[in-house]
Amino acid sequence: MIDMPRGRIEMALRDHLEQAGCYPLRAGDDPGTEVWFTPHLNREFTLPYPVVSTEAANKVLFRAGLQQVFR
Repeated sequence: MIDMPRGRIEMALRDHLEQAGCYPLRAGDDPGTEVWFTPHLNREFTLPYPVVSTEAANKVLFRAGLQQVFR
């Protein structure tokens, strides 16, 4: 598990996603979202921003098919 201070969660989340092979595709249809691709599930998922809580970061990881690592 990664202990993360507020304000650095989004940066750590993006780094974790990229290290896992996920990558951004485009801006989302809704303001404040990006569409990313995850090779783990072979599909797109939405990344909202800003991500300000560990709970929100873990939900994004779940949608990407990755293990939840933030606490």
